[in-house]
Amino acid sequence: MVDIKIGAFQSQPQSQLQLQVQPPQIVTDLLPIHIRGGVHHNLLAPNSVTFVLYAPFKPYVSLVGDFNGWNSRANRMVTDGRGVWWTTIPHPGATHYGYYVAIDDQSHVWVGDPYATQVAWTEQTSWAYLPARETKFVWHDQHWQTPALRDLIIYELCVRDFAGSWLVNRPHYGTFRDMLTYVDYLAALGITAIELMPIQAFPGDSSWGYNPVFYFTPAHSYGTPADLMRLVDACHTRGMAVILDVAFNHAWGQQPYYQLYPPLYGPKGEWLADWNPFFHHTPQAVNGWGGVDWDHFASETTHYFQDVVRFWLREYHIDGFRFDWVCGVDYDSQNPMNPGFDPYHGISAIGWAARQEKPNCILLGEYWQLEGTHPEKTAAKLVHETPLDAYWNGDFHHVLDDVLNQRWAWEKNDIFRAIGGFREHGCTKATQNVNYSCSHDEVRPEHEIIFYSQPHIVRPDGMSVAQMAQAKALLGLVTVLTAPGIPMLYAGQEFGEDAPRTIDFQPLHWEKLQQPVTYRYFQLIKRLVAARRTHPALASDDIRFYTNNFPTEQVVRFDRVLMGAQGGAPVDFVAVGLNFGGVARTIELTVPWPGRWQELLSDEIYTVAQNCVITLVPWQAVILTFMNKAM
Repeated sequence: MVDIKIGAFQSQPQSQLQLQVQPPQIVTDLLPIHIRGGVHHNLLAPNSVTFVLYAPFKPYVSLVGDFNGWNSRANRMVTDGRGVWWTTIPHPGATHYGYYVAIDDQSHVWVGDPYATQVAWTEQTSWAYLPARETKFVWHDQHWQTPALRDLIIYELCVRDFAGSWLVNRPHYGTFRDMLTYVDYLAALGITAIELMPIQAFPGDSSWGYNPVFYFTPAHSYGTPADLMRLVDACHTRGMAVILDVAFNHAWGQQPYYQLYPPLYGPKGEWLADWNPFFHHTPQAVNGWGGVDWDHFASETTHYFQDVVRFWLREYHIDGFRFDWVCGVDYDSQNPMNPGFDPYHGISAIGWAARQEKPNCILLGEYWQLEGTHPEKTAAKLVHETPLDAYWNGDFHHVLDDVLNQRWAWEKNDIFRAIGGFREHGCTKATQNVNYSCSHDEVRPEHEIIFYSQPHIVRPDGMSVAQMAQAKALLGLVTVLTAPGIPMLYAGQEFGEDAPRTIDFQPLHWEKLQQPVTYRYFQLIKRLVAARRTHPALASDDIRFYTNNFPTEQVVRFDRVLMGAQGGAPVDFVAVGLNFGGVARTIELTVPWPGRWQELLSDEIYTVAQNCVITLVPWQAVILTFMNKAM
């Protein structure tokens, strides 16, 4: 076997290297605990570090790093014969490290640690980083309780864009430290959970994060692990949960477990033989954006991602996850027509591990019906057969988006079913749906209306395009925050952000809040969020629609009610009227108690005996809440 150092590897083609791989050193003394990877301090001896790599079917593995001059023979690892390799050394001090792995007797690879908790990127590859000593973060959230699903008001954001800015025509990508300056802002808005778009380490400095490589470490461009812990701690002390959006369906090609085995694809994208126990081939419908697909029906992958979710819940006090593209995560290439969810693999096994670590964690999923899979494998079945709590309600968004943009035949949409039909979708509780008028996947309503939809929408005299876009966006958010289900806002919606949708750097236009019109809009959204938090009727499952012919009237009216114990009288009541049309409509709302009723958005007071008659201008919403009984 030749003594190859990292400099030699980088300077000569792999095809010129002749390897003579010695048989692996198999030991019978196993590790004291069942571990599959990572760095473990004082595991086998005091003041020592044990490095563990799970690399099944490999003939040779060694630990390399700064501390041994990247010598591939200096720290040969031993194996239990079942794929786990390890070596124990005295703590080497601060060092970059990785693994030298013989793929077979003809080729080798240098890889980072798939369990690395800190990563340093180079042009050639990425290395794990071991600090000089373990430092324990001091948490201040000992009394924190993850909120119940009914109390969630989610705010989705990308750290890069939300906290970023342009500085002298140069991008300053938002960081966890920058985010700390916005925690009070989000708390004052009334948000109860922030949902961070993927932050797990990706190549480069700028990304939405849906191209992950290292799953145990935050992206270096966002800051250090301690920076993220400070952000989570600050959110908890201000009453907000932190949910991580995670992309488990696929990884980018630099992922160590992909590098350890022969490639799945040729230079023109052709399928090659699959020798990888972690990844598999999938059709275009499963992955249309690139990367390589994890095989979540392989035990190796299942165990890896169970370790991932346990780690984030335990080490970072994360409150839960939003699982991206669950239909791909749960795609079984050997049995794609399975009508249900396998409890031992896929998303079920990942959710089970999360529940074992933190029983009250929040588990949300994005699920669509995939071409080539069983039609009975639905989003509703996802929340019934797996540990997941809720799914992103695409039907709610798509119908609302069609109606707001007045696309072809928009008035024929079943908007009543979209708003209140969670049972018709197969759900048993409203909290099994996450409702939204915009997310990272869609164009913001304001932008789409201004730049795409407004030419075919007839506006009333005197109303500008910008005013119409703002009125429609507000109407959408009123629908989101008054409908049954978990409401979610996308970053900037609270002040009418109208930037285009792009995966490139797009910081929020915070200067808009200095404009009087925008600031008044922002105050309305704050009031809406406060109403959602203070009126338990809005968090209930009960919705009662009035009779309206939407194709001709374009009006939706409903009551949200919280009934007393054992079917008693209502204890909270909110009446809502929504005019989705471009002409004024006079509506009638019936209230259960005579007295003074306040319209939340205008502050207008109505003294009502039973029926309240209100005229709605185009694209106006009204929300009636009870003040006190008539004298």
